[in-house]
Amino acid sequence: MPNFYPYPIDQARIHRGAEHLHRLGPRAMAEFLSELGSRIGGTPACLSLLNEYGRLNPGQVRAAGGDRPLRRPLSVVAR
Repeated sequence: MPNFYPYPIDQARIHRGAEHLHRLGPRAMAEFLSELGSRIGGTPACLSLLNEYGRLNPGQVRAAGGDRPLRRPLSVVAR
């Protein structure tokens, strides 16, 4: 999956937020996706993406490492 986050801190914040949202359950996830769709791309864009993810099964996700948190990316520190 390509990295769409401009900064590593954004990636970490997205993942922490997603973990929290997941703990809240299916209703909270549905409400979030509905609101996100209405704000940034419309419901059709949200439904299209859900359809793409709907083709995955848990075994595929585990095999690709998608069931584990992302590791913090390494950075080069300037001297």
